Amino acid sequence: MKILPTIGPETVKTKNLKFILNKTEMVRINSSHNTIDWHIKTIKKIKKINSNTVVLVDIPGVKPRTKNSTPIFIKKNKIVTFKYGFKSKSNEILLTRPLPNKISNKKFSLDDGKFLFKIISKNKNSIKGKSLQECIIKPKKGLNIPNSVYNDVLQEKIYMQYLNIFLKSKIDAVGLSFVQNKKIIQKIKKKFPSLILISKVENSEGLKNADEISKFSDAIMIDRGDLSAEIGDYNLYQGINKISSFCKKYGKPLIMATENLESLYKNNNPSKNDIVSLGHSKQVHSDIIMLSEETAVSNKWKKIFNWLDKFIKSTKNKKEIKYSESIFWDITKLTKNYTLILFTRHGVMFDKIFQDNLENKVIVFTDKKKTYNLAKYYKNTQCILTKKFDNTNISRFYLSNIKKYKDKIFDKNDCAFLITISFPKKGSTANSISLIKKKDI
Repeated sequence: MKILPTIGPETVKTKNLKFILNKTEMVRINSSHNTIDWHIKTIKKIKKINSNTVVLVDIPGVKPRTKNSTPIFIKKNKIVTFKYGFKSKSNEILLTRPLPNKISNKKFSLDDGKFLFKIISKNKNSIKGKSLQECIIKPKKGLNIPNSVYNDVLQEKIYMQYLNIFLKSKIDAVGLSFVQNKKIIQKIKKKFPSLILISKVENSEGLKNADEISKFSDAIMIDRGDLSAEIGDYNLYQGINKISSFCKKYGKPLIMATENLESLYKNNNPSKNDIVSLGHSKQVHSDIIMLSEETAVSNKWKKIFNWLDKFIKSTKNKKEIKYSESIFWDITKLTKNYTLILFTRHGVMFDKIFQDNLENKVIVFTDKKKTYNLAKYYKNTQCILTKKFDNTNISRFYLSNIKKYKDKIFDKNDCAFLITISFPKKGSTANSISLIKKKDI
């Protein structure tokens, strides 16, 4: 697995960014917090330090958030109205977005399900609830109403607004919040073909359509906080398993997000629950563990990052495989343990390769920046951006690049498999596989 840190107030300083960019190939910016100007300046700063860093901008969806500028203390059993529009009474808290089209539940929550409210009444623009506990509502906290269906037209409008702003900053990937079906993915992919589209499955509609969402997205992010608040705590475990199975069915990278190591905020060691949760992420073949508040606002961000880095390294498969003369007779089994070398321009082989090879070390050679960046989202991958593929003598081109990166390819094993597509076409798969031995290079 790899680490995707979120850059925030605690990590935006140049020395902190340099530390992080020396440790990871990608970072996340959460545009739901701070100002647009802050994010644009931060992206520019990241690219100046390392232009090859893949910058993922997580753009907000249709989920309403509170518009309070300062924390609001709420007593237990207090009646509070959350409203989209204009405030008229003292017990009203304004929202950034309209309420969902469909509301069928008896309760709603704030801040990823942390604070529960019993629904007293609701209408088109407001929902009134009784607080079931004492709580402090911090600014810009999300409101979740289980089993809700959100407005796809408004969703698309919000996406396009943010995409048009951030594209000027030369971002590489976008996280699409609250994706509910494949239609919006297809529209954005057609309009912005160079962007890596990461769909966040976070509500009941997204879970219902997780198969088609996984098929048409470049990668999937499971936001466990919103997902739990939207589908219910009792359904979270099976929901994660379902989404991850569809994601891997189509060979797409899987990012596990929300509260991965929040227990390290106050404690010297992570909780047993956090450790077991990370283990579950590995079991469902997550490629990336995302750190959000852990690296964005915690002053212990470096300790948290280093602990996770050490944990990931300690759980890697350290088995070393030696060359066997019988390898070709049992090739379908043995390729699962050897390094794979991929030469690909558009990544059309990724879906097939990563369906069955979940633990291989993979070296990807490409001359396309989007493919180069997308490959970084898969665990156990190393990506190399080459000069334009020389189709006049492609074999020599392959060999020269393999020689150049010989130490990287054969750092543990004494042989590897070269997988290539000679004439890539839509829907084509790998049409050649070669055994490459270190002693022959």
